[in-house]
Amino acid sequence: MKKTALFIACCALSALTVQAKIWRVNNNTGVTANFTTVQAAHDGALAGDTIHLEPSLNTYGNLIMSKRLVIISTGQFISQNPGIQFDPKPAFVGRITISNSGANNSVIMVRFSDQIYISNAVSGINLIGCAATAVSDGYADITYGRPGVIGINNADNIVIKNCMVNFIRFDNNSNNIIITNNIIAYAVYNDPSSDGIVSNNVIHAVGSSQGIVEALSNCSVSNNIFNKTVQAGFSNCNLSNNIAPNTGIPADNSNLQNVDMSGVFVNNNGGYLDNVYQLKPGSPAIGAGEAGVDCGAFGGASPFKLALTPPIPSIYKLSLPANPSGSSMTLIFSTKSN
Repeated sequence: MKKTALFIACCALSALTVQAKIWRVNNNTGVTANFTTVQAAHDGALAGDTIHLEPSLNTYGNLIMSKRLVIISTGQFISQNPGIQFDPKPAFVGRITISNSGANNSVIMVRFSDQIYISNAVSGINLIGCAATAVSDGYADITYGRPGVIGINNADNIVIKNCMVNFIRFDNNSNNIIITNNIIAYAVYNDPSSDGIVSNNVIHAVGSSQGIVEALSNCSVSNNIFNKTVQAGFSNCNLSNNIAPNTGIPADNSNLQNVDMSGVFVNNNGGYLDNVYQLKPGSPAIGAGEAGVDCGAFGGASPFKLALTPPIPSIYKLSLPANPSGSSMTLIFSTKSN
């Protein structure tokens, strides 16, 4: 009887595995794919399917999610990080809205030019390797209140990891929000009804002249590097092993105040680019985190991946003959599994 039950369970698992499908999305002229927009791919997919957004200079549009899916694009800062991906065009979408529980436990790894907004008691969304970008120049607009925001409103168990965005905000009873190993161009903020973990991030500023008084409430805040002056306080937070250029963080719990930021990163004034926030040799952030890990996005258990590389195979080198001979052609390419 036990063997029969095990056999049935294995068959059911195999059926689920077989049914899950990968859908190609490509809007380049002359390329045939399953879909040309991310919304059409979402609508045509089944729960559990994966959607691959292929390199393109054109947006794949906005997305309203109501299904549990894995959505993957090709990263960001590809030209600035050679040897990771051959095609430098990083696929991108506009705005992503998730307010339907049918999308619970989705995984999203995309470049976006507007916002990602999660609300209405949605749970279990994983934002991994997402990058904010402007449509015009390929980089995010890091001005306050502009695109590049991840907003969470009354949603739980959200993970934001290995992302590069402008601003992260979680409000209205949003609980267990995990923000780790990100590069955040402006700030992180929540209201007193919400809680989370903020660890191993590079954060340019917490608080601002735009009226934010308390930046973080009810959070564990550790191993972060605040790259600019911390202008706001922390309410009911446990802060440890953070680095700041002023006294905006407490001096106890292995926090480091008044750090000269010019000695922390490879290029402290490098702007909106991922590789400049790697730690330079002799950086005070090396080993300054809990249990001796490095502070910042490239330290800890889930280090930031250059070019926000998704965990799928990529072609990183391709060689084609300038003048093919006859009816055959020899090409040489190199791949990596990531």
